[in-house]
Amino acid sequence: MEHSNLVENFTIDDLPGPKLKAIYQYWLDKGGCDHIPTRADLSPTEMAKFLSHISLVDVEHETGRYKFRLIGTESVRAIGFDPTGKYLDEFDLLKQHLGPRYDWLVEHKRPYIVADKLKWSDKSFLDFFSIGLPLTTDGKNVDILMYGSLYTMPKDRDQISIL
Repeated sequence: MEHSNLVENFTIDDLPGPKLKAIYQYWLDKGGCDHIPTRADLSPTEMAKFLSHISLVDVEHETGRYKFRLIGTESVRAIGFDPTGKYLDEFDLLKQHLGPRYDWLVEHKRPYIVADKLKWSDKSFLDFFSIGLPLTTDGKNVDILMYGSLYTMPKDRDQISIL
């Protein structure tokens, strides 16, 4: 994958809108600066104000597969279907575009942000902005991926540009 639109050195001020800033701040507050937070550190009640923008993906190291644990309603609305409970490799276009980003997050164990077109959907005219955040259960390996995502019409692109 080209990583030309993946940005690994960023600040909270580079994130568009209050939802994505709140997601990143929440991850930081759970220890994201010093160590990778665990899924147990997260509270759905504390995340209620931005939960519709959150997606969680399980990393199955034994099989090398990614399973969609939770897909927020904003992502379901944008992509046009709900892949919750299914595997990334069940969707060729999703795997092509998201697989390398998932692999990057597992390997590098640090967050990144990305802005692009929603190329893996029949709504490819939409722009999206996502922050990928690693989570762990054992304190070492990334085994859950948390994404916060925002979707906009192209005319709103200047509001989310990081490139």
